[in-house]
Order: sequence, then structure tokens, then C-alpha cells
Amino acid sequence: MKLLTTFLAFCAVSTWAQATSAPLVIKSEGCVGVVFLQFSPDGTELARECGFAPIQLFDTATYRKSRTFRPEIDYTPELTGFDYSPDGKTMATARNHSGALIWKADDPGKPVPHDGQTLKSFYGVDEVYALDKPLHVLQGPNPRGDDFASVLSINYSPDGKLLLTKHQSGQVKIWNAFTWELQSELTVSEKGNKALFSSLAIAPDSKSFVIGDQNGLLHIWSIESKSEIRAVRSLDGSGKIVANLVFSPDGKTLVAIHQGKRFNDGVAVLWNTTGWSAHSMSGYSSAAFSRDGQLLAVGGPDIRLFDPSGKEVNAINIPAFTRGEVLPGSAGRPDAGEKIPCGVSALAFSPDGATLAVGCFEGTLRIVGLSSH
Repeated sequence: MKLLTTFLAFCAVSTWAQATSAPLVIKSEGCVGVVFLQFSPDGTELARECGFAPIQLFDTATYRKSRTFRPEIDYTPELTGFDYSPDGKTMATARNHSGALIWKADDPGKPVPHDGQTLKSFYGVDEVYALDKPLHVLQGPNPRGDDFASVLSINYSPDGKLLLTKHQSGQVKIWNAFTWELQSELTVSEKGNKALFSSLAIAPDSKSFVIGDQNGLLHIWSIESKSEIRAVRSLDGSGKIVANLVFSPDGKTLVAIHQGKRFNDGVAVLWNTTGWSAHSMSGYSSAAFSRDGQLLAVGGPDIRLFDPSGKEVNAINIPAFTRGEVLPGSAGRPDAGEKIPCGVSALAFSPDGATLAVGCFEGTLRIVGLSSH
């Protein structure tokens, strides 16, 4: 059965082959599962966000050094959102109770004083530099820990003119990305509403955004009219939280990732945004488009690659490690030799499409080289 009939062809493409060699593997005790990956616009850095750990920005020249952000408040958990500006000059972080901050992308940071073994075991690299001087503060820290004041996500518009922040209060704030002034404040859900919103993506034309809720419903909002213009639901994703939303570069396809209770319970729902018809892939929990739109990767127990016509061009198996290999502290346990599936939880293409970053539920990061022929 053709799974991606709504993913429309717009030009002929070559067949994308396979991994060119064994992937580079980054293991770190500080990652309890990769939840987000993004390459910088110039491809020189890769941002990785893990559950309950600091976000890391890896230097892609060697993947042996990285940058991270110092917490604004000691008890603040991990960052809840990150984005590079389209021109690569700034970075934005959503920091839960610590608010929303803008950073200079070329800030080198200060060396983190750790012995080499600590860096390798916790961060998986040889050098770490900490960023602690933001360029702008859009919303300051909230020391009281009021959940409804938390900033949950942050997204630049593709044209670079706007920045959207999503808040626990049920609001989406729209900021001018040049002056950093607040332009609009939209109430997308009432305070205390059980159907809290869980993910947000801005359309490639920067005229609308889609926000997914915890009951599996998608809400399409117009940025110009500041109103909801449509709501859609896929039966395949019904009742499952919308954990991630990914647009194709031409805006014709939207992939909604519905999160299950286990890594293999996810559902990837592929929407044709012209008529809002949908098809789904059960068991898959991540997705990414190449920058040129010529390739879609969908990840779960393996990675499946599709061209714009919807044709599957390859599948990439990600080798499993043992519990002792993934979690060094468990080396002496009786189950240390047990294999743990990767369970692909995050994906990102490098800007040139030659590299696919793969994040796993078990915490490893795999860097896969791709070839085309």
C-alpha cells in the first residue's frame, strides 16, 4: 500500500541510497533520551535536547566539543524549547520558569571546568563551553515556579521576521524578531483547560501556525487575522498527544507525531495541507524533511526514507547497544548484556542533506552519512 499518497511530487529526484559508513555514535550519561535535534543554518553545529539534561550544541567538525546554557534558576529543569534564527545570527531558548531568552549565535561561551573523564561520560565530548550572557530577555525568570507563567516552546518564523512563544497559560505570544517587541498575544486555550497544547509549528510562508493538543487535535491559526481558522483530527492519532509537528519546505505536507506510552506506540500522521486529508504510519515517533524537500525521514524501530512522490527509497537499521554500553553505571548489573533498541525519537538533516542526525530513546546520538545515486 502506498503510505504517502498525499506527499505530492514536484520534481524528479535521484534515489537516495543508504548510510555511507558506520554511524558516529555519541554516548553520554547526561542524556536520558533525545527529544529534539536541529542543525544550525550553516551546518556547523547540531543542537541536541535530552530529557532532564542541559541542551548541547555540538561542533559538527569533529563532534568532540560543544556549548551549553547555564541555568537562570538552580532548580529549573531542562530547556523546553530551542531554535536557531533562519539567518543563523541568533538562538532562542524557552526555559520554563526561567522565561524566554535570545542569544548571539557566535558567542563562544566560557570553558566548563571539569576533568576530561567527566566531560566524556556526562556530555560525551572533550570540551564544553557555557553561555551565560543572553542578548535579550523576552520574558524574565519566575522564581515562584508558577506553572502558568512557564514558557514551553519558542519558534522563529521561516522568514525570520517573527518569534512565537507558547506558554503554559494557554497563550501564544508573537514577537518582532528585529525590535523584540511584543506584537500580539493570542489565547489559544483557556487557563486550566485539560486539552493543553503540546506542540507548535509555523508554516513555511510564515502566515499561519499549527498547534497540536494533548487529545490529538490540530488547530490551524492565521497570524494575520489572529484567529483559529480550522481544526482537524486524524482517527489514527485520536487521543494521543501531538508531540511534534514538521512542515515540508513547500508547506504541502505536515507530519504530526502522536506520542504513545512506549517508544514503539507512536503514530506519524501525514497531512495534505491543501485538503487536510491524512495517512498514517503506526509505530513511528519522529520525522524530518531535508532542506530541499527531496527527502522525508520517518523514525521508529528503524528509519524509512521517502522521496516527494511518496516512494520509499530506503530503510536504515540502527544497531542496538547493550544496557552496559549505553549506561556505563550499569556495567555490573545482571542485565548489563541486555540489548536496548534505539527507538528513533528525533531526526534532523544537515543543510546539505548529506548527514542525518538520529536521536534515540535510550540516549545515544547517531550521526549517519547519506549518499545518493
